[in-house]
Formats: sequence, C-alpha cells, structure tokens
Amino acid sequence: MCRTQPGCAVLYPCDAVSAERLVALAAYHPGLAYIRMSRPKTPVIYSNEETFAVGGLKVLRESGEDAVTVIGAGVTVFEALKAYDQLRAGGTSIRVIDLYSVAPVDRAGLISAGRATGGHLITVEDHYAAGGIGDAVDEAVAGAGLTVHRLAVREIPRSGRPEELLDRFGISATHIVDAVRAVAGKSVGANR
Repeated sequence: MCRTQPGCAVLYPCDAVSAERLVALAAYHPGLAYIRMSRPKTPVIYSNEETFAVGGLKVLRESGEDAVTVIGAGVTVFEALKAYDQLRAGGTSIRVIDLYSVAPVDRAGLISAGRATGGHLITVEDHYAAGGIGDAVDEAVAGAGLTVHRLAVREIPRSGRPEELLDRFGISATHIVDAVRAVAGKSVGANR
C-alpha cells in the first residue's frame, strides 16, 4: 500500500479548496502520490488563501477544555464538525482535526493534540478500518501513551444516500457524539 512506502503521499481533500491545493502538491511531489476524493457535495470550509503541505494536518476546532480529539479525513471532517456543534450545545468541547495528509502523517501534531485532550483520539473514516487513518494515527502515536478509538465501516458497503450510509456504517455525527461520550464520560455533551 502507498501509505507504507517511503516517499509516498496519501492525501484526502475535504472541500474544493483543499482538493485544488492537494492536487497541485501531488503533481509536484517527487514520489508516488495518491489522492482519495469524496463523491458527496460538500461545503467549502477553507479560504482561497489557505495553504497545505504534504505531511500536514489542520486543527479546525480547539479550546483549552477539549475532552477528546476527533480526527477525520474527506467527508468525515464534516461529520466531526457536526458532532462538535452538537457537543458544544451541551457544554462540551472537542478538538477537530482534518487529517488531509495520511502519509506522511504529522506525528508531532497528533501527539500534541492527544496530550492536550486527555490522551484520547477518535478517528472517523469512510472505509474499512484496515490501512486507513486509524492505522496511520495509531502507528504515528505508538509509544506516546495515547489511546486511539476507531470509527470505520465494518460491514459490506452498499448503495444509498450519503447521510443514510454515514449513519448505517457508524461514522455519522451521531456516532461520533456517542463515541465521545463513551470515551470521555456519559455526561459529556448531554443537554442539561
């Protein structure tokens, strides 16, 4: 797999701006480059001035009181942002990361986020768990004393509307909120 090959870049844009920037990075990358695009129409979250780097990530939401770090790539970034809004309405903050570069991965950035949020990272990916962002994050933070919890597709994929499939496969905002509550405590994000 490309993710395990030295010099390989694996990039996951989540919106039109990141797609344009990451395609340009891939075109000039000296090694193999793989870009995984999403099919659903997504909102633009990055400004035209935003810069990206192979081996980077973007922290989209953060505070000094974040209970856990939620890491998405591609379409799952938007589910993480929805979960952020739902939890925030209940008084809980989470850190949200767009892991647009899975290989190479920003090890230092992931460890820093994990340490700032109680040692817990939740990855959310719109494909099988093997070989995806959960593996990349787990490998990157190995030995740092952090725990990686994974939300991923765990059954044979099928056709359907994107929002229905995200929920069916356990990677929707609702499932992210449930995972945050399970990791950080049942009362987290509950409406008072």
